[in-house]
Amino acid sequence: MSKVWTSRRVTLGNVSTAAIALMLLGTPAAGMAQTSSSASTDGQAATLEIDIPAQPLGDALRRFAEATGVQLGYSTALVAGKTSSAVHGKATVPEALARLLAGTGITATLTGRNATLHETVAADGERVAGTVRVEGVQGSPYNGGAGQAAGVNGVNGSRDITATEGTKSFTSGALTVGGKSVQSIKDTPQSVSVMTSERLEQQAITTYNEALKVLPGISSAQGDSSIETTFYSRGFAVNSVQVDGGAPLKVSDGIFAQIDMSMYDHIELLRGAATFNGYGDPSGTVNLARKKPLDHQQVAVELQAGSWQNYRIVADISSPLGFDGKLRGRLVSTYQDRHFFYNTAKDNKALIYGIVELDATPTTLVTMGGSYTRQNSVPWLHGLPRYITGADLNLPRSTSFVFPWNRWNFRTTEIFGSVNQKLGDDWSAKLNVTYNQQNSVRKLGYSNGSVNPLTDAGATMQGLYNNFPSKQYSYELTVDGAFEVLGQRQEVTFGLNRTKRDQAGRTNYGILMGYATAASPYVPYPGGPAYYSGSVNGAYPPIDVFNFDPSDPRYSEPATPFAINRLDPSNTVQTTAYANLRLTAFDRIHLNTVLRWTRFESDSVFESLCDGAAWCTAYGYSLGDVIASSKSANSQSRFAWPPTASLSFDLTRTLVAYAGYSDIYDNQANLETASGVPLPPITGSNIEAGFKWQARDGKLNATISVYRTRKTGWGILDGDEVDVGNGNNCCYYVDPERTSINKGFEAEVTGEPITGLQIAASYAYNRSNQVGTTFGTANGKPSVSIQPKNVYKVWASYDFGASGYNGILSRLTLSGGVSGQSSAYRSGYSCINLLAPNALGVSRCATYALPNYVPYEFTVPAYAVVSGRIDYQLSDEWSASVNLDNIFDKTYYQSVGAATIRGNWYGAPRSVLVSLRGKW
Repeated sequence: MSKVWTSRRVTLGNVSTAAIALMLLGTPAAGMAQTSSSASTDGQAATLEIDIPAQPLGDALRRFAEATGVQLGYSTALVAGKTSSAVHGKATVPEALARLLAGTGITATLTGRNATLHETVAADGERVAGTVRVEGVQGSPYNGGAGQAAGVNGVNGSRDITATEGTKSFTSGALTVGGKSVQSIKDTPQSVSVMTSERLEQQAITTYNEALKVLPGISSAQGDSSIETTFYSRGFAVNSVQVDGGAPLKVSDGIFAQIDMSMYDHIELLRGAATFNGYGDPSGTVNLARKKPLDHQQVAVELQAGSWQNYRIVADISSPLGFDGKLRGRLVSTYQDRHFFYNTAKDNKALIYGIVELDATPTTLVTMGGSYTRQNSVPWLHGLPRYITGADLNLPRSTSFVFPWNRWNFRTTEIFGSVNQKLGDDWSAKLNVTYNQQNSVRKLGYSNGSVNPLTDAGATMQGLYNNFPSKQYSYELTVDGAFEVLGQRQEVTFGLNRTKRDQAGRTNYGILMGYATAASPYVPYPGGPAYYSGSVNGAYPPIDVFNFDPSDPRYSEPATPFAINRLDPSNTVQTTAYANLRLTAFDRIHLNTVLRWTRFESDSVFESLCDGAAWCTAYGYSLGDVIASSKSANSQSRFAWPPTASLSFDLTRTLVAYAGYSDIYDNQANLETASGVPLPPITGSNIEAGFKWQARDGKLNATISVYRTRKTGWGILDGDEVDVGNGNNCCYYVDPERTSINKGFEAEVTGEPITGLQIAASYAYNRSNQVGTTFGTANGKPSVSIQPKNVYKVWASYDFGASGYNGILSRLTLSGGVSGQSSAYRSGYSCINLLAPNALGVSRCATYALPNYVPYEFTVPAYAVVSGRIDYQLSDEWSASVNLDNIFDKTYYQSVGAATIRGNWYGAPRSVLVSLRGKW
């Protein structure tokens, strides 16, 4: 919660604006513009260098106060809905203020370092003034105002107070991911981080997956395919995403995060339990902040060309559209075509994003927009295998088992809108609505099987075909405001959000070649070899992993199989209501507590289909007929108690200590007992404490935190798992003693420690343990062994021009960093004693027990990858940059599999990316 150290709030009743008396809060900040020696005692005659673009008048006045040290007094109603004029160049304080107010109908009375804003009194009497706004170098003390006044946010004419575009900063003074109202990093009593627009540009980050890999405390493991990645925070998978602080959306279970960052201004990350997202574990939540229209015309283009035929172009246009700037719009269009460092795989993407904003009234902001993304991919499924003994194949990094006919095509449509309504000076309401539809169809061949070290055989070609339609609807209504108790400002937020996920029509098809028989074998091309169970050729075409040729006729595209099952309908609904109180006592003590109620509902029908096989047609079914169906419906509700709560204490003006508690409530109703009853949710607690420090007027932020997470109540498989045919699995029970305990430490520094130097440095340590006899041999082992204990990331940038250099150096910016982690592993069993190979060159393990079948650990050794960037400003409009990643060309596995048959992925070799950017 934002605070003010020494302030006085003055409220007015029916008093003329022209009669407002200014009261100084104190001396101007040391960082105010310097005056000349001929300046008068009040500083009005001093000539200053002013650079304030046209923007909402309230924002412009805050920037004016920061630049000049002048204290401004005015009513909120006076400036609402008005746009300032631009002020550039040298001017005295009166001249600059007059230019700023030109065309607004507002004039100023300037006395010394104080100014009163007013307008001509109407003929029918005096206007009624609202609450006095006193603008000094700290700006408004609430809702992120301190960060904005410090020049960290809102410098490019966006109405979004959290916008980072144009700030050139690695930090932010205003985030929403830690709550539903805007707060600074220092005043958010949880671990929060931001990836600003400047860092997205400097590190050439273009996708959601790339962004998460460089965020603090995040580690990753490659998913089943080259376009799927699982991200971990504090030992748990991150699968919850918000957009503009709205209701949470899922990016898992058939919904794929193919998100291009050209639509977004910045990314916010909360590590730990997300208080407002209802169900979920304490991994973290990602908030994507969309690019908003600007109050002035801006055209930006970006051209990129890089290693492995990576080409990209982005056009970004923003402009006022009418009604004296009250209607504004923005349009972004992106096209990218790229290949990868491994053979055959490629990706082609095109998107368009549009958004409009309307100041419908001086207190009402209406936003509408949408996007459409078309992505056609030739991906790699399952990665590299290993020897059956678990040994590494040591294949070249360019090796892949990608077939040219592989395809995974995405069509993603998003429509969104919001209404933000001011309700007086201290209250506001917001309605946020988002509809997201993704249609995803894939047909993929892949290598399956581990390799016999005696014969180099064992891997075979197999394939699959799936259809993943999904729709997500999210709605959220929030009302937040403030009131005073005993002279202290108290803040409150009430909210209701609802997310519905509809996956009706999700369809699985028969495997591409697995149903072959001697009577009807799989023949990859006319006259080619026959494959079926018992064939001398084997059931599947063999793959020589050391001499793989994807153009071999044996790997011709198989016919598309028929559907075997589908979900229709399939709905999951989550509803959360909450009340958030942010209370202040004795100026320095702040209590943040959240009361929350959540309801989870799901219903689905699982249909088995006739695929034309003889056994189903014999019963009178035709191709595609439903031959069996099962319905599943369940719901759970919970009022969280004890409530989430945190306490923070302002040790100094810039240093805050905090400690907090939140409960865990993770739904597992898709697991059923033997009697068909859904399991109760996983429960637990998350405790976190730390210190937050803010320096240089918000331009530098530092955080240190420790945490302990406890989860218990997992479903335990009772015998063999059975798919009961409705998306649920059976049969499970709960052992109340089965527990996971995660402990950790995190540290982060972001921002500008000295003029011209930007830095983002983070370190995270996480240790997890499974406790309970039902874990078996895993008792005492990590909950997620593929997550490393130590993760560190550093990126720094030095702008010679901002540091005061002249000439050629003034246009140069040098950047560089390192990303590294300690070792991680996956464990299982592998064979070390093989029988003699059969006629196909395949051999089995002598016995699937000791001493022939032994436990293994596949390790991702510790690694560090160094990257750098050179940027040169060619002119006022154009700049060019070169990014070099993995400078020392380190060879390493970024992820290893849980078995010998697949799941091993190299990290990318050294690469270069050249960018040309223009902005007018």
